[in-house]
Amino acid sequence: MEKQRTIFIAYDGKWDKNRYTEHRVKTITIEEEITHIKLKEAICGRIGLEKSVPIMMTFDMKMETSRGMAIEDDKDVAEYMNLMKNNPIFATSTIIVEREENQVLVMCHVIVETDANEASVAASSQGSSRITESNGEKEDANRLCINKNKEIPIFSGQKRKNDKRPLLLNAAEIFCFDLSSPQQIIRTVDGVDDVEVGMVFESKKLIKLCMSMIAMEGSFQFKTQRSDGMNFWLKCDQEDCTWLMKARSLGETKMFKITKYDKVHKCSVDIVKSDHKQATSSVISEFIKPKLLDPKVQYGINNIIQDVKQKFGVNMSYEKAWRSRVEALDDIRGSFEDSFRLLPCYLHALKNQNPGTITTIEKDEHDRFKYMFVAYGASITGWKYCRPLIVVDGTFFKGKYKGTLFVACAKDGNNGIFPLAFGVGDWENNLSWEWFMSRLKETFGNRNEVLCIVSDRHQSIERAIKLVFKETAFHGVCTFHFKQNIKARFKKAGAGELFESAARAYRKEDFDYFMAKLGELSPKIREYVLEEDPRRWARCFYPCRRYNAQTSNIAESMNSALKKARELHIVSMLELLREKLQTWYVERTKAANEVMHDLTPWANEKLQKILQKAFQMKVETLTLSRFNITENQREFIVDLENRTCTCRRFEHEELPCAHAIAAIDKRKLPKHPFCGRWYLNSEYKETYKGVIHPVGNEDDWDIPEEIREIILKHPNYKVRKGRRQKERYRPSSENYVAKRKCGRCKQLGHTRKVCIKTPIANAGSKRKSFEDA
Repeated sequence: MEKQRTIFIAYDGKWDKNRYTEHRVKTITIEEEITHIKLKEAICGRIGLEKSVPIMMTFDMKMETSRGMAIEDDKDVAEYMNLMKNNPIFATSTIIVEREENQVLVMCHVIVETDANEASVAASSQGSSRITESNGEKEDANRLCINKNKEIPIFSGQKRKNDKRPLLLNAAEIFCFDLSSPQQIIRTVDGVDDVEVGMVFESKKLIKLCMSMIAMEGSFQFKTQRSDGMNFWLKCDQEDCTWLMKARSLGETKMFKITKYDKVHKCSVDIVKSDHKQATSSVISEFIKPKLLDPKVQYGINNIIQDVKQKFGVNMSYEKAWRSRVEALDDIRGSFEDSFRLLPCYLHALKNQNPGTITTIEKDEHDRFKYMFVAYGASITGWKYCRPLIVVDGTFFKGKYKGTLFVACAKDGNNGIFPLAFGVGDWENNLSWEWFMSRLKETFGNRNEVLCIVSDRHQSIERAIKLVFKETAFHGVCTFHFKQNIKARFKKAGAGELFESAARAYRKEDFDYFMAKLGELSPKIREYVLEEDPRRWARCFYPCRRYNAQTSNIAESMNSALKKARELHIVSMLELLREKLQTWYVERTKAANEVMHDLTPWANEKLQKILQKAFQMKVETLTLSRFNITENQREFIVDLENRTCTCRRFEHEELPCAHAIAAIDKRKLPKHPFCGRWYLNSEYKETYKGVIHPVGNEDDWDIPEEIREIILKHPNYKVRKGRRQKERYRPSSENYVAKRKCGRCKQLGHTRKVCIKTPIANAGSKRKSFEDA
């Protein structure tokens, strides 16, 4: 037979702060092994409530700071029954019941029954004075009246190290344990300007952080007087000062409650210093965390030093500010090492949320990260509506570990950047580029058209394209990088411009003309240029359509857009990249839906610019589809059926040239049917029809056990000590002029040594100030 217990039920009362008064009382007998649902049904049946009426049960310990400890499930009921069974002070209880919609609480008030020589405690429904005891003491109903000399074993607590005595507490001390609701527990330093007695903190560390910030702002310093599993005491550094803070743990939990706090200071001004001992890197990291949440916001070391000085009046070194920033970033985003361990789970969650997404990770024999490839399902779907052109490039990481981010992009019908895939490797070498190109072909190499891949003249890229794509793709080099190489090698004025004119020529006659001019300027430069196969850089010799992509500028622009992301660890970088792509898809879908004509805005604008020129040309009809167009005494033949013109622009770009527009206008035909399908707004809408979804919180990821068990360590290629490289090395051929910034007036164009806007103390300045002028 199950053991039973009788408890009291109080209901139809009201709350007076944290006390339940003016209520009615009934008794109920329940089994010790009762479940949460059975207990609720029994209570509702005893006081005449429907079983479906929602109520909330709470274990009331009669504390001034709380209404009690909630009983929300079977585990809470079992703990409550265990307290009544094993602790004399919880032998019997009173339960208070209200409807949940009216702040219903089922609370327990303790009735203590002891022998004739000990205290006896009874519940009072009106809050009147209670308890008689053998020594005649009488206390308020809100306090436990028990013989204060009696010690009973504590039901939850921690023993101090090397203390062999049994863990005993005065019974009254048990009621100091704050079991308040989670909303009253302080879990962060945000918004805590000062502390008060009775406050409950999630941990001892959190109390120290709060007190450190209060000390820095109040210009005083403290020391730890006692710190163990149960107590945490802080005292002012000056011996005769009365400032003191004491906190005590709540049983076996890590929470601590402030039990004493004397705010009065009697410190001498001599002990106050600007280099505060509480201004540690861990404290400063908590202060600067809110400003580092957005990785796109620039918040540097000098900003940290300035903000700490302005907020607390504390001087700190550059090194400490650096450590604080690193600690804050590690706490917000996790460490670089943890990021590699999390990468398999993140990529699995990414594929779950974005169907069709392809991800690949490769590691070495020591389980260290080697390569990674990511292509979103939305990009794979939208690729077939883009021109058969891919631009690739690589750029370096700026974080703790060396590495290279590989980027592959296309151009949409509105001439915008369409990201295809991203990869990560050690650096730009033969193996890494070959691995990335292999994944790229597997994912995007199923087009019927001959694919054109544009890049700089990196030999590893050229080798990888030949090995992987063979005859299915053609490699074109970036004419901008080629021109920069010419400038750096020969230092000849006008050579770069002549080369670019030859490269952009649509007709062979124009190409020969500019190359002849380049030969007249310097035969060596002409020979050097022709060493590279003209089919790779000269438009008129392209074996496939390269459209208007003469350079790898779109990949360079993508690298620039990810400039801040390359400073983050790998998971944060991928998440920031995903957010950017998600934003682009939404914005471009909205823009496409707002277009009212047949062509994309870029294609429509490009044709608008040459309309007037086309209308001024002389047009002669040869057949229904062939026309002779005269422009400035030069004749061009346009074939509308085959979409060609002897100027070669029509067939190269798949957009009507001015001569073709003149012929189309002669036939009174619309112009969009003569444009490539990529430039139609309907195709533009399909390009961004896919959606890139967020991966959600890590706690919500549904990760199989085999994915969680994957071991992935950080790579071996760690950066050298010192300041991280942020900018790429610029060749001399770029004619880049560094922006000089004055350290005194903060203006561009000069240095502090020659600044004339503010006077300086030394006499070394070469220029006078305004006051001396």
